[in-house]
Amino acid sequence: MKQLLFILAILLTSPILLSQNIWLNELHYDNAGADEGEFVEIVLEDAGSYTLSDFTITLYNGNGGAIYEVHTLDTFVTGVVSDNFTLYYKFIPGIQNGAPDGIAIDYQGTLIPEQFLSYEGTFTAVEGTANGVTSIDIGVAESGTTQIGESLQLLGSGTVYSDFVWQPPASETPGNLNNGQAIGGTPQPMIIVVSPNGGEQWEQNSTHDITWTSIDFDENVKIELGMIWDRTREVLVASTENDGSWEWNIPIDQAISGWYVIIISDAIDGDPSDQSDDPFSIIEPIPVTPYTIYEIQYTTDPGGNSPHEGELVETSGVVTAIFEFYFFIQDGTGAWNGIAIYPLQTVEIGDEILISGLVYEYNEKTEITNIINMTILGTADIPAPAVITTSDLASSEDYESVLVKVQDVTVTNEDLGSGEWEIDDGSGPCIVGQLGIYTYVPVLDDFIYDITGISDYNYDAFNLEPRDDDDINLFGLIIDPMELNFLTLENCLDGLEFTISNLSNEDITISNITDFGEFPDCGNPWYIEDFNLTLPYNLESGEVLTFNVIVDLPVNEPIREIVSDVIEINSEAGLMEVILNFDTDLNTDAENNLVNAQTELIGNYPNPFNPTTTISFNISRKDAENAELVIYNLKGQRIRTFQIPQSEISNQNSVVWDGNDDNNQPVCSGIYLYQLNINGKTMNSKKCLLLK
Repeated sequence: MKQLLFILAILLTSPILLSQNIWLNELHYDNAGADEGEFVEIVLEDAGSYTLSDFTITLYNGNGGAIYEVHTLDTFVTGVVSDNFTLYYKFIPGIQNGAPDGIAIDYQGTLIPEQFLSYEGTFTAVEGTANGVTSIDIGVAESGTTQIGESLQLLGSGTVYSDFVWQPPASETPGNLNNGQAIGGTPQPMIIVVSPNGGEQWEQNSTHDITWTSIDFDENVKIELGMIWDRTREVLVASTENDGSWEWNIPIDQAISGWYVIIISDAIDGDPSDQSDDPFSIIEPIPVTPYTIYEIQYTTDPGGNSPHEGELVETSGVVTAIFEFYFFIQDGTGAWNGIAIYPLQTVEIGDEILISGLVYEYNEKTEITNIINMTILGTADIPAPAVITTSDLASSEDYESVLVKVQDVTVTNEDLGSGEWEIDDGSGPCIVGQLGIYTYVPVLDDFIYDITGISDYNYDAFNLEPRDDDDINLFGLIIDPMELNFLTLENCLDGLEFTISNLSNEDITISNITDFGEFPDCGNPWYIEDFNLTLPYNLESGEVLTFNVIVDLPVNEPIREIVSDVIEINSEAGLMEVILNFDTDLNTDAENNLVNAQTELIGNYPNPFNPTTTISFNISRKDAENAELVIYNLKGQRIRTFQIPQSEISNQNSVVWDGNDDNNQPVCSGIYLYQLNINGKTMNSKKCLLLK
């Protein structure tokens, strides 16, 4: 019996049955210029209890999920030992640059939990020990601007992977503890200042986010502005939520200095605490020159470089596409009207923004980077895509960063590598990229009715970058319009029409169309008049179906708002919808509500103008209070405000701007933004041009 117990004790303490405490600790894979010094660092607890060759580090290609390199831990260099934790590192030339790629660690063929990690996105492995597993994105990345000698690292204190957090590129430490890292012992609460952390130049009268990371600490924090040379401190906020970010509106009279630091600490007793690693600067506002996107992009340079390369500029546009690291804005349809913004900001497609930054040529693509200020002015219609040929897209600098559409294309190569494929409309091939999120898998000789996307310049070639599945129209099934607004009595009684058109070269089967329903909350029914379609219905190539939607108007208690419902159209092209908007004010006193205008900013005429222009808009009765029309310059400064008295509001409204500001002083020539505000909320905004 004693012998059996002894054998069981040996088995229970053998390394095979131990939980292997091992994790990826540091990584370098990309930097400015040619990649240099790429490496991986691993931490292993109780290294003496294992055979190192039993641990495998597998490098995965995120484009498809296959393995491209395998290394065992015994081929790594041994670094420092900290409290029975050993660091191992290995320089591995050719670690792939992501979007995405990944690394997995296994022991004797079993994947270590939480150690199938990726950068620049996630993917699912198709082979090896991570087969069928979706990677975990570490949340930070390197790029072509990362400095040589920097890496991605875990920081914090603790004894397991989850005790630490990944930080952006910092000075590399292969074989040594990372910057701000302690391994072993009891985890200590920590605060780490992320931004500003040294070298930033923030302008007076600008707004910036102060950011930080907390580890094992979730109490409120105090944020202070410190001055290194005299060790003084100014409390910016005595107590704020520990959510990792606080917006600082820098005063216009903030003293100019290059010796500031930010100190963040526990709001109660000051422990834990951290401050910026190096000082940052408060500087005078940097003068920027306002340009349209067209003026920034238009060039006769054979290399495509902007004539304003290296200048600080201010421009405005509507967000047309958002990808992982950057986004695009556009201020018109057609050539030269789009530009890339780097790095990614917090925006949504359709946001109209005013932005200041540096015009930079990144691998011959014109970008606005080093963002100084960005203001979201409101929402606006996305410019219609410019319809061009595939050969134009492949060769034309004119459409760089512009939202475009190519039509009647065929897949001529389904796999160019790195997730890219090729299409041709007969004029010549172009590349389709993989920056967007779409599920379509290209098949050789597939016919596609049209593809919309950004004409993006990458790796010495123009690529069409679809944003999502909606941008890839395999069938050519068109719904027009996709929104019906029942805002007048005539709309309801006579009905509103929409059409379903098959513009593709193939027949499309429609399986179902919702032909009746009722608006939620008010119960008013609607129906498609004389709906007699037998479903499923084979919609032939080129065929158009027209439907008329009627709304019944029984007298109900009015809800005084617009309610919505949808008509669903199911077909081989997927699920599509027609949105129905019904104004419940029509339920009562219908004879006095024959016209119920929808709030909208119509535009101005003439445009360009000198000296006056008339700005027209509609305001619905429910929006009649606290209405104003405001004019801004391209710096985002309010220069003229027109208050719209409720007594003067009608279905059609206008104001005349004489080119003067609120002080009755004439403004200079240039582009001005005007927006309609209701109860402090921006409804829409547009641009006008004053020429003197």
